[in-house]
Formats: sequence, structure tokens, C-alpha cells
Amino acid sequence: MASFIIRRLIALIPVMCIVLVIVFSLVRMIPGDPAVTLLGPGATQEQILALRAQLDLDQTVLLQFVHYVLGLFRGDFGISLKTGQPVAHEILSRLPATIELSVLAVIVAIIVGIPLGVLSATQPNSIFDHVTRIASLVGVSMPAFLLALILQLIFGTYLGWLPVSGRTSSFITAERITGFAVLDGIVTGNVDAAWSAIQHLVLPTAVLAAFLAATLGRFVRNTMLDVMGEDFIRTAKAKGLRRSDVILRHGLRNSLLPAITVIGLKFAEMLGGAILTETIFAWPGIGRYMFEAIKNRDYPVIQGTTLVFALLFVLTSIVVDLLFGVLDPRVRKKMK
Repeated sequence: MASFIIRRLIALIPVMCIVLVIVFSLVRMIPGDPAVTLLGPGATQEQILALRAQLDLDQTVLLQFVHYVLGLFRGDFGISLKTGQPVAHEILSRLPATIELSVLAVIVAIIVGIPLGVLSATQPNSIFDHVTRIASLVGVSMPAFLLALILQLIFGTYLGWLPVSGRTSSFITAERITGFAVLDGIVTGNVDAAWSAIQHLVLPTAVLAAFLAATLGRFVRNTMLDVMGEDFIRTAKAKGLRRSDVILRHGLRNSLLPAITVIGLKFAEMLGGAILTETIFAWPGIGRYMFEAIKNRDYPVIQGTTLVFALLFVLTSIVVDLLFGVLDPRVRKKMK
């Protein structure tokens, strides 16, 4: 398995190189001039030219690319055109917020989606099955931004139970240690900060978890219905095994293999695709950071965040393959 990991890590190099070239090229195709965006419509031509020279935007695209690649070898993602801060530092400061939200959303989706899928598969065409299928269809079909606005309106505006934006209350001062708001509050013994962070997590987590839970429920249900019709399931029943053992040890275990792929891919999408959710809830993650960069034509930030998204996606796929090897001896044998 170690050799498999080494091969996959080596394969990362050409993938990231291709992503780098594509992203660098596409970013330059975004309409508008970053210098004009930063200075505003009232800037003079001399001011625009001076800022372009300061930001090295007056150089050829090829020369800009060479300088950027050389900087990457030193761990330098460039300087944000908007804030003037190193992009790598700003990404690292925002990454824990995105990871915290994505991990919690995946955990909630697994806790909700898989049991619902199993129960639906064991009671096909029952009332519970029909209700679950309708609910999962709604969850898959509803756009994330619409669900976010509905939850904000109900639980934030009308009921006033939960905050609708931000990561923690502005009235609470919390010491930053790990970058994970809930964990920092627990580690430092600041109960108010931890509770505030949990409250702010509820609505964005519900939005991200809804789609994955609905997808998992439908996927596990359909997969388990196929698995429960296999010969080894009938053999297990003929041996007199308890129904719960047949469902969980034989049916669910074999149904989880393809479900892991769905979980892994959706988790990677959350890390790089929660832009709308983070923007609506003013969540200070890298998704919102990238959205602001696109508005400001901030080339270094767009390039840096996209590279990080691509790297996280590929690393997640490697972890999924390793989990396949752990659960399925046939896959583990092919990894050697």
C-alpha cells in the first residue's frame, strides 16, 4: 500500500502542472483590468499605468507565468492585489473555517443519510420509504442558495433562534490557537466562544449536509436493494443469521463501498465548492475569499485558491482509494 501511495503522489505532479497552466490562462481571460478595479473609475491613465507596473501586470503573460512558477517552488503564492498580504498566509488563515464547516457537514450527512437509506431499503414501497424518497428528491433538487435563504428567514429572522452570518459573535473575544473556532473555545475553556461557534455552524452546516444526506440516502437505498438480492445474502439467511446481522454485516458493508466514493467526492466538492454557502452566511472561508477575489480581479488569490482546491480534491481521492483497500481485500491486493 505504501508503494501505491507513492505512485499516486508522483502522479500529482503532472496533474497540478496542468491545473496550474489552465488556471493561469483562464484567469487572464477574466474581463476587466485589476488596476482599474482597485483604483476605481475615477483613476487617471497615469495612475493606472503606475499601478500596473507596481503589480507587474505590464509584463508579458509568459514572463508573469515564469515568475509565478518560480515563486511556487519557494512556497510563495504571490501577494493579494486587494489587501497586499501574502496569499499563502491568507489561505492558511481561512482554510480551518472551510474544513470545520465541511467536516461537520459530512458527519451530519452520514449520520442522517445512511440510516435513512438502510431503513428505506429494508422497507421497500412502505410509507416510510415513499416519504424518504420524496424528501431525498427535494434535498437533491433544491438549490443551496435557496435553502440557505429559507433557513435564514425562518430560524434567523422570524424565530430568532440562530445567527445568520459570521463565524462567532462580535461581542465575544476568543483566543485563536488552531483556527477551528469550536476547538479553540474548548481548549481555552471559553464556553461562550465555543457555544457561539456552534450556533453559527448550524445553518451553513444544514445547507451543505442536506444535499449530501439526500444523495447518500438515495444511493445507499438503491445499492442495498441490489445487494440484498445477491446469493450470499440468501445464504446468510439460510444459515439462520439474525436479520440485523444480515443487513448490517453483509448488506450494509457491501453497500458502503460505492457510498464511500460519493462521500469522498462530495467532501472534496464542499472544500472547493462551498462558495455560495460561505458567501450567503458571510462565512470567512476560502470559498468566500475566492468569490471576493473574482469580483476584484485579484489574479494571485484566484490562482492560489484554485490550486489549493485542486490539491485537496486529488488528496481526497487518494484517501478514498485507501479506504477502498481497507474495506475490500480484493482492492487491497491490487494496490500491492
